Amino acid sequence: MVDRLSETRREFDEWADTYEEAVRQGLGVLEGHDRSLALAARLLPLQPGQRVLDIGVGLGAFGTLFEDLGASVTGVDISPRMLELARRDHPHWPLLEGHFLALPVADAAMDAAISAFAFHHLETEERPQALREIFRVLRDGGAFLLVDILFADEAAKDAARRRLAEQWEEENYALFPDVAAAAAEIGLSATFTRLSDLHGAVLFKARQL
Repeated sequence: MVDRLSETRREFDEWADTYEEAVRQGLGVLEGHDRSLALAARLLPLQPGQRVLDIGVGLGAFGTLFEDLGASVTGVDISPRMLELARRDHPHWPLLEGHFLALPVADAAMDAAISAFAFHHLETEERPQALREIFRVLRDGGAFLLVDILFADEAAKDAARRRLAEQWEEENYALFPDVAAAAAEIGLSATFTRLSDLHGAVLFKARQL
């Protein structure tokens, strides 16, 4: 796992300076990136002043949508270069190096967590561990909103793969039933929202007893 994390860090350090342009072009699986973020942000109601942890913060696009609603954003990213660039636009945000499996945040320190287009870098078997770590840093009643290249079922994923053809990049894109199973394993509920034929959102909450 250590070697894979190092490789992911190196990949995003190298991509950081051209990441914004890649997102703006919206090629391949990033098609409709900004629209998907805007649609997803409506799924997590927050009160002004609430604390939001953006995991895989990148340059801060998703977190900005919640800051605009009055939330206080903290960002975590595996890439030091991404964090360096994010500080230019968000000098007032706490920006910390870390990742899904090791968040540098105290227990119950956050009201909510968000993540966009980063979850697919986890291995399938790491998903329950990542969700446990996320909910460790959330207060009771907190929620986690995930946006990713994520599909309702295998048929939807196959259709997206065929449509993009040569622009498709094969990575560990999740199917919602598998994500829901990982959530149920640790006592979480998971609600899926289709954002486009490429992107989906999942809202995770602790199950009510």
